[in-house]
Amino acid sequence: MNYQKTFEKVTRTQVLVVGAGLGGVAAAIASARSGADTLLIERNGYPGGVATAGHCCSLFNCFVRADGSLAVGGIPYEIASELAKRAGPGSGWEKHRGHMIFDVEKAKTALTDLMLESGVHVRYFTPLSDVIQENGRIKGVIVTGRNGLECIQADTYVDATGDSDLAVLANCTHKSLACKASYLFRLGNVDMDRFVDYFRQNPDQYISYVDIDWEAKDAFRQYDETGTFLFPHGGGAVMDIIRSKIGSGEYCEQMGSQTNLDAFQMHGIRETGTIHIITGFTVVPDLDAGTLTDRTHEGRKIAQYVADFMKANFPGMENSYIASTADDLGVRYSRMIKTDRCLTKEMQLSSEPLEDGVGKCLIVRSERRHADTIWGEGKTWGYQALGDGCFELPLGALIPDSVDNLIMGTGRSICAQTISLIRVMADTMVVGQAAGTTAATAALRGEPIRGVDYPSVRARLESFGAMDEHPAFR
Repeated sequence: MNYQKTFEKVTRTQVLVVGAGLGGVAAAIASARSGADTLLIERNGYPGGVATAGHCCSLFNCFVRADGSLAVGGIPYEIASELAKRAGPGSGWEKHRGHMIFDVEKAKTALTDLMLESGVHVRYFTPLSDVIQENGRIKGVIVTGRNGLECIQADTYVDATGDSDLAVLANCTHKSLACKASYLFRLGNVDMDRFVDYFRQNPDQYISYVDIDWEAKDAFRQYDETGTFLFPHGGGAVMDIIRSKIGSGEYCEQMGSQTNLDAFQMHGIRETGTIHIITGFTVVPDLDAGTLTDRTHEGRKIAQYVADFMKANFPGMENSYIASTADDLGVRYSRMIKTDRCLTKEMQLSSEPLEDGVGKCLIVRSERRHADTIWGEGKTWGYQALGDGCFELPLGALIPDSVDNLIMGTGRSICAQTISLIRVMADTMVVGQAAGTTAATAALRGEPIRGVDYPSVRARLESFGAMDEHPAFR
């Protein structure tokens, strides 16, 4: 893009990370710790992305193998542990194979501190607008905001936007996917002990092997030991409280574009008396801002509808209120960038090492134990079963096919046959760590990302503990 207007400000850095979701945070920390001058920009006023702005306040525990040993180390594990320590269940979270649940407000500060302590320069309120390119390289990105029209120039760039905004503006080959999204909100003043006791007294109301590989007893153990409680996505569809009200017409399963309002995934924290709720599902055909706005408006209205229902019907929620609603719609995936190498399903289920491996992710298999008849046609939920091995992430899956100094920094945007197995927060931080390390190595060596010295990247990742074998926790 040729700009005739003089920029009011030009900023120079070695590595620019665009987007401060968990992948971007991991990328920025990895880059700064590798010795590169690193700037991270974010359109919101805080880090975390879907984890905070989207209110998705839980990390699926893809860190620990089925046998109890740590599978994913390095910066992703450090971030998860800091969230557990300062915003969640504290020590011992690794013993529970469900979700590590954290407070979104405390998480914002924890993530910020980790970046600043690592030497990352952070700039919020800085939305990406355009890209300047020349001869297959990004020469600068254009941002707008409080500083006016500004150009940021870097040696290498990390796209951690989640929706591949930087790569798309750089004309990278991509495929648009129909966005599957949810809207989340948080109830305050919840008596979590009373709420959990309802399921202790009525264990048949807590469905097992839905969403994750565990039973009600596992949820109770997690709550007793950590003060956090997970009710799995889809479990609400079999609760008598909900089914009876649907049958009487007092509660709706669908409103507008939102379906599965009986899904009710819930993340509760005893210490704060809060519980996060996913309202259901909506499909966004594309990333049109008008459509996203409409879906968000709809989500907030439905949040009030669901909150009123819960207050009137759920034990422990009689005095609850909506404490906050998400700033962002929780988009699961939206675009896939064509990269030098595709992460195949076979790779994701294999423990074989790769010649360009830059991270380890736990092998997770999608399983089903329930028949369609439990919920009715089209309402079956599967669950994710943690494996005993890890697959390696190939560097080539992170490098767009048409730009030499750009690398993808989130799992949901790389080329993969099975996006659902790489988009979770643990894996997206592995992607971010690999992207930040590679971008920094290329910038410091004066090399294009596509031609970066792989042994140098690997050595740096090993220094972070990203490629290690780890001891058991239980």
